[in-house]
Amino acid sequence: MRGRALAVCVFLTMVTAGCLGPATASWGSGSSSVEVSFAMDDTTVKSTLTGASTTSSDLVPVGCTPGTEGGSLAPGNGTEVTFEGYLAASQLYDSHDEITGARGLDFGVTTAVGIEEMPFAQAASIEDGDGSRVNVKNWGNPLMPQTGAGTADLDDLDSESSTSWFILGLIPVSENVLNGMKALNEWHQPVSISGYLVSANATKEGLWSSLRAYEVGNDCSMEVGSTNYEKFYVLVTSIELEGGTVSLDGEADDEWVHGDVPLIGRTLFVLLFLVGGVGGFVGAYVTSSRMVLKSATKTMAILVGSEGMEKAGKVSKDAAAAKEAGMESPTERKARMDRERREREGQTERTKPPKKAKKEEESTDAGLGDFDLDSVLASAGVPSKSSGPSTSSGRSSSVVVTDAAANMDRMQASEAPVSSAPRSTGPPQQRGGPPQRSSQPSAVRNEPEAATSSPPVRRKRVAKKAKPAAPEPVAERPPSHDEDEDSFSDFSF
Repeated sequence: MRGRALAVCVFLTMVTAGCLGPATASWGSGSSSVEVSFAMDDTTVKSTLTGASTTSSDLVPVGCTPGTEGGSLAPGNGTEVTFEGYLAASQLYDSHDEITGARGLDFGVTTAVGIEEMPFAQAASIEDGDGSRVNVKNWGNPLMPQTGAGTADLDDLDSESSTSWFILGLIPVSENVLNGMKALNEWHQPVSISGYLVSANATKEGLWSSLRAYEVGNDCSMEVGSTNYEKFYVLVTSIELEGGTVSLDGEADDEWVHGDVPLIGRTLFVLLFLVGGVGGFVGAYVTSSRMVLKSATKTMAILVGSEGMEKAGKVSKDAAAAKEAGMESPTERKARMDRERREREGQTERTKPPKKAKKEEESTDAGLGDFDLDSVLASAGVPSKSSGPSTSSGRSSSVVVTDAAANMDRMQASEAPVSSAPRSTGPPQQRGGPPQRSSQPSAVRNEPEAATSSPPVRRKRVAKKAKPAAPEPVAERPPSHDEDEDSFSDFSF
């Protein structure tokens, strides 16, 4: 399961490659946004990148006028200036924090870049890994990056440095330029940024000042002076990359679009990926499934033999034919019967009147369960406390003793039947003679006490001693039923 999830994540990552980008500011007046009202005589920059709304007004763009001995800069006049070179580091902003030292126009900067000055063609000829490398530690203030070990340390540049650098705070003048600045998130590429310098009624590093002399090429390309680094705020109007262009209105023929792929384009790339990626995945799955099935078939043929394979194939064909004919398998039939039974039970429950609550009688002895103590005592000769028929308590009982049966048992216990006396090995007694007296004492009188104090045991029938004054005649009973009735009336186990 985890392997499938990983495969899906990789697949989605490849599909959306180039479509996802770094977090950056949005255009407008909403949260974390920037909006620029650009005009050559007066430009206003509104920003909410600090959380609160800030406005930098009375800004004047500084343009360039080409010349044979170099271009000249003037506020509110001329065309864009150009910064060319090798992009070695950059920082995109979606918020600003005053703790880092950002002030004023810094809040309108959406991207800061470090560009090593050189012609565009020379920057494009640098092989990957051969260009300058910058280790950025902190870039909270757009014009004051904090860098560490690398081939260039941007916060330690001076006149003795071997390379010349531009540190630029970029302010987009249109929404399309703002979106195109995402292309600058990729380091180590040639870049050419066109725009205007900024003049303001303030003295701050990065603003154009009439007191300084700037080195500008004949084609209005900016050059680094003897200090080996220059820091500027730039109102960006266009960006040129090796694979495309970011224009002011987004109408350039080679307009760069976030997620675009050089040569083939974004749409063709997605289509090719879907055909190659998804098609290859489906093809690999089908091929692997067939290979596994073929291997399983060979293994089965080795285990069961050719005859078994033929029989298995015949069974499969017969099963398919039976299914087409409408026959049910045992599993399907059982499922259908269970479903019908549940439906019938549901209908019965709906039509059945509501049941009254039934009181359950508690047994006198919870440990006896279905066993009735009254029935056992009655069978031992102890009279039951109830006046009616004695039944066992609980849910069900296997023993029912009536009063008539209890009385009969007591009568049998009080009498001294001849058939229950011990058999004698001597000659048989004559029918008309007097009854013989038993020398054994009667144990019938003490049976109720024994039954209450100990579990009932099987009683032996003994003859009762006759009274000496007037012996009572013995009632004649069927001789063949005494033993049977006594056996069935005694339920002691």
